[in-house]
Amino acid sequence: MFLILTQYAAPVEINNIEESNALDDLRERVELGEFEVAIDELTNQIKEIRELSGNFAIRLAEPYIVLGDAQLALGEAEDAVESFTSALNVTRMNKGLNSTDQLTPLYRNATALAVLGDYQGANEAQERAYTIMRNQLGAKNPRLLPSMLTLIDWYESNRRFSAAKILYIDAIQLAKRALPPDDVRQVELSRAFAAGMRNTVFPPMDRESRYRPFDVEVPGYEPPPPGRSPPSSYSLGQRALVNVVNFVETHASSDRESVALAKLNLADWHQLFGRESKATRMYREIWEELASLPALRGSMFEEPELLYIRLPQFNALSEASEFGIVELLLTVSYRGAVTGRISQVVDPPNTSIEFRTRVAAREARFRPAIKDGKPVTTHNFPLTHRYPLASRRP
Repeated sequence: MFLILTQYAAPVEINNIEESNALDDLRERVELGEFEVAIDELTNQIKEIRELSGNFAIRLAEPYIVLGDAQLALGEAEDAVESFTSALNVTRMNKGLNSTDQLTPLYRNATALAVLGDYQGANEAQERAYTIMRNQLGAKNPRLLPSMLTLIDWYESNRRFSAAKILYIDAIQLAKRALPPDDVRQVELSRAFAAGMRNTVFPPMDRESRYRPFDVEVPGYEPPPPGRSPPSSYSLGQRALVNVVNFVETHASSDRESVALAKLNLADWHQLFGRESKATRMYREIWEELASLPALRGSMFEEPELLYIRLPQFNALSEASEFGIVELLLTVSYRGAVTGRISQVVDPPNTSIEFRTRVAAREARFRPAIKDGKPVTTHNFPLTHRYPLASRRP
């Protein structure tokens, strides 16, 4: 995810120039990895400020944040949460409960809480930070976009794709107000938006993002009235990808590869959501347009392209040292569906894994191969699935 504008956070006041310089030096020490030294000096600095100015002097906020950064980098997440919370309390006491000055310690605290495994607390901090900016700027202010995208990133990284979808819809509208129509960031956001819409129906299976059990309450969201359905992910994503195609054709019409890739993404979108007729028309159009670029045409259409499959997943995947394998030979029809008999090799034999992998293959979606401008059925298309084996005791 990208940020269109820099995340807003008002600077915290530091009254003493010498103190400020010392704090800058300690930040640099943290960046250089001198965590223990920085922690000792920051602890002393905080103690001195508290003795001179009291426990809630605003001058304490920044040292607490830098201290938390050092503690978190050192693996002391619990201490970091305490430091960031102290910075948060100091800021609220001096600037008010709804001040944007608290955003920095709020986001830092969210990170530390997530490291501790307190995802409910981390989510509440993320949503609180967004709520503060929303209340400060107004729901329709384009300057809200960075905070919105930050919360979208948080939701997506924890597989809350439906919550992200709610914010994505608003983000597209804000981007239209914030960015000129010919700004390339419009394309970047449209692509990210389409990916977000896809995830609500076809969640990624790359294990880079995991579902964590915590409650979500999207700030400002009001469910549609009874009898009115929210817009479908398919139609919203299609609209975004059409915008990408239009933008590329307008601003880079001579770059045939970029135009073809933009159209291919839209065609794959139709294929993925079961609109094979629309997809086929576009595939054939792209194939014809790439007559003078045979290498690119071949990379797109010579073999079927897997668009989505939900293979069996295992929590121990990253820790496993030994793996089993399921090798399938599929028949991929001219419509991109898996048909006919599935041949396979399973090593070591595992009836459960074999069955689950075969079911996943039956439900997979492919971009079909194209020969002479027409989609064709492909036989013996290989698909391999590696899965972790249970640890063997010596």
